[in-house]
Amino acid sequence: MASSKKKYLRLSALAAAILLVAFCMGSCREIQPEIPQGYKALERPGWPAPQVYDDDPLHPANRWYQRSFAPRDQLGRILDFTEKEDPSPLQHPSQLDRAEIRALLGAIEAAPPMSAESRLRCSRELFAQAEYWSKEAPDLAELHRKIARELRPPQKSP
Repeated sequence: MASSKKKYLRLSALAAAILLVAFCMGSCREIQPEIPQGYKALERPGWPAPQVYDDDPLHPANRWYQRSFAPRDQLGRILDFTEKEDPSPLQHPSQLDRAEIRALLGAIEAAPPMSAESRLRCSRELFAQAEYWSKEAPDLAELHRKIARELRPPQKSP
C-alpha cells in the first residue's frame, strides 16, 4: 500500500513539475522595446558614414571610406565631411585605424558593393590607398590590392 501511495505521489509531483514548466515556457515572451516620445538619438560628428558605394551607411565599403578619408579632430575622432575640401587620405593612422581598416576590407570581400559602378569606383580607390599604405604597412597595401582586384569586373579577351 505504501509503495502505491508513493507511486501516485511521484506521478502527481511529476505532473505538477511538467505543468509548471509548461506554464513558465508559455509565459516567456519577447517584450518589444519602446522608444519614449520625444527621444532623440545621440548624434555624433561623422556618423552615419557617407553613402559613397551603397545606400546603407553601415555597409563595409562606406565604413572603409569613412575610416580612410574622414577628417579627424586632435583626439583622432571622426568628423563630418566638409563639401569645401576633397577627402584626403588618413594622416597618422593609429593601430585602431589599421585594425578596423583590415577588418572592413575583409567585410568588403565578403559583401562587396552591389552596383557595378560602385564596385569599380571602390576598386580604384582601394588601389590608390594601396599606394598610400605601401610604405607604412606593406601587408595592408597588399590586402587593399587583393580586394581591389576582386572588385574589378572580369576582363573580356579580344
